[in-house]
Amino acid sequence: MTPKEYLQQYRNAEDSINAKLDQIHKLRELATKTTQTLTADNVQSSGSEDKISVIVSKIVDMENEVDAEIDELHDIKNQVEGVISAVPNAKQRAVLTRRYINGYTWERIAVDLDISYQWVCELHGRALQKIMNS
Repeated sequence: MTPKEYLQQYRNAEDSINAKLDQIHKLRELATKTTQTLTADNVQSSGSEDKISVIVSKIVDMENEVDAEIDELHDIKNQVEGVISAVPNAKQRAVLTRRYINGYTWERIAVDLDISYQWVCELHGRALQKIMNS
């Protein structure tokens, strides 16, 4: 695994968690839209109780997956932050943090640090070299 791929794990894990949270949100919306059918003589559930229990079960399973991934993300985050903090140059650390932790574009990093786009790329390359050599 290259240093860049290693550092990118943080954003990948975060994206995966956000996708699962979106799925949970959609399942909750679906659960609230499930209704019973009423007739004049009796109440007919038409399977909605089963639908709701299936949806609730899926929500619980997905929340458990998200909890496990959050634990993994925390471990990855600590590892990635440790690798970044080991880079001796402060500007290089700032570039790596903004790129791999915050997910900023190269242009935004350049503006934030008040340096040129080319210098951001140079600092990034040097930081990756230091990571690879350590």
